[in-house]
Amino acid sequence: MTRRSTPRAIRGRARQALVLESTVKLTVNILLAVVATSTITRLFPYYQQQKAELDQLNRSILALEKEHEGVWQDFSHNFDPEQSGRIMREQSGQEDPDRHPIVLIDPLHNSQPSSP
Repeated sequence: MTRRSTPRAIRGRARQALVLESTVKLTVNILLAVVATSTITRLFPYYQQQKAELDQLNRSILALEKEHEGVWQDFSHNFDPEQSGRIMREQSGQEDPDRHPIVLIDPLHNSQPSSP
């Protein structure tokens, strides 16, 4: 009978060790889940703040890109070698001495201004 009681005692201790090990693993995993959930809960407002700042920066970048495009177009227009002469005349009000003005007169209408 001692032979039979010894294996049962060993089996009982093995089961107790298995239950204890499972309980410890379950407790540690629950603790890790609580810590992870707590950390995520604390970080969520920070994430939302960073996302809002990033969205604001993206809007600022888009506005600056539009402004840059306008400035670049003005620069290209003002420093185009083909148009530089015309731009200088526009801004100075002077005419090219080699240029002769052409005046068109409608032959059907009287070219003399009418008196009141």
